[in-house]
Amino acid sequence: LPLGQRDPAPNIGTRVANLPLVSSAYDMVSSAYTCTKESHPYVRSVCDVAEKGVKTLTAAAVSGAQPLLTRLEPQISSANEFACKGLDKLEEKLPILQQPPQKVPGPGVEFEVCPLLSVHSPSSPFPLLALQQSRAWRC
Repeated sequence: LPLGQRDPAPNIGTRVANLPLVSSAYDMVSSAYTCTKESHPYVRSVCDVAEKGVKTLTAAAVSGAQPLLTRLEPQISSANEFACKGLDKLEEKLPILQQPPQKVPGPGVEFEVCPLLSVHSPSSPFPLLALQQSRAWRC
């Protein structure tokens, strides 16, 4: 899109990914993954092979599915529009979805992310959020 123009048909995937809590969780998982790869050479080797395989499979799947996606475009567009309307209602009823993670109440439990990735806490319904709040990155 040219600069200054808004996307007339927002994509539900992009909208969900841009929610502050989702974006923050993605960033934390990505950082933990990168940290783990950097800390463990054997894990890095396995991950590198897996990443190459996923890229190859994804490229093949996209090219193979393109005719079907083109044929189903009207249905996909309708489903996307319906999902966006549902997200609008959800955001209206739960304004916390638009809050930055630092403003969302959490248990404040510290977690060690690297190298063991021990993120589980029975007291936290949002372990990644608690992880963000504690900022206990240990690589």
